[in-house]
Amino acid sequence: MEVKASQEMGFNLGIKLIRGAYMNEERSIAEKNGTESPVFDTIEGTHMCYNQNVELIISQMKPTDTLFVASHNVDSVEKAVGLATTHDRKQRVLFG
Repeated sequence: MEVKASQEMGFNLGIKLIRGAYMNEERSIAEKNGTESPVFDTIEGTHMCYNQNVELIISQMKPTDTLFVASHNVDSVEKAVGLATTHDRKQRVLFG
């Protein structure tokens, strides 16, 4: 949504994409509040969603957009590096 909005409205996009690290806490809070858990049931689901978002964002970035990839997952970092290289966005994709 943010990628499309930035394109339609003409603003520079800056995204910090964070892989969730507080799965147990989020589930506990949701249970306490009687709401649905906001996190995936499996780590594989989390990885898949994160990587899909990395791919979507990098493949549609404008030259002035910036993505900060916040992940300790080697596969996700390698995916982001490869996509940034393929789409000529190496200077616009940062890691931490």
